[in-house]
Amino acid sequence: MDQRHGRLVWSRRALLRRTALAAGFLAVGRLRLEPTAALAADGADTLQVLSPRQGAIMAAIAERMVFSGVPDLPPFRTTPGLFTIDRALLQVEADVRQQIGWLLWGFEWGPPVFAYQLTTFTRMPPAAQDEYLRGWAASPRELRRLAFRALKNLSMLGYYAQPATWEAIHYDGPWLGRQAGPGFERPR
Repeated sequence: MDQRHGRLVWSRRALLRRTALAAGFLAVGRLRLEPTAALAADGADTLQVLSPRQGAIMAAIAERMVFSGVPDLPPFRTTPGLFTIDRALLQVEADVRQQIGWLLWGFEWGPPVFAYQLTTFTRMPPAAQDEYLRGWAASPRELRRLAFRALKNLSMLGYYAQPATWEAIHYDGPWLGRQAGPGFERPR
């Protein structure tokens, strides 16, 4: 991107990169969640998209992303949120899944470059992880901010799809498939 005569001029490469990123993030935004019970029935205890190492990185990221300090909310690691994320990634194109894998790898190994710490994200103490996440969220580089949003959306998607979180956030659960209660007439 260049500024000429008071106008922003985008290079072809920058425009293509932004278009590809936007398409990838839109694909993640269109995900349809399967009910958690259905996930348990189809072998949700195995990762199908993420490798075990990518799963560990995603779980560490999500653990910090969803941490609120509210005692009624379970820690991410005690929920099947990672498997929900993994199943949701089955619904996006293979190249988007590959980009998520690269993003996880880059995020894990980014602390020496972005935080000047000779460690990986998963080996950082929680306070340092939070600071590292804030650095991605507030980065002057749009690509890092977009990557942060993608990881945050995946984390929230995986965590708040779990029934164990619903009572604490005053959510009654999905309306589809509910039985009509007393005094409620379904339209005909």
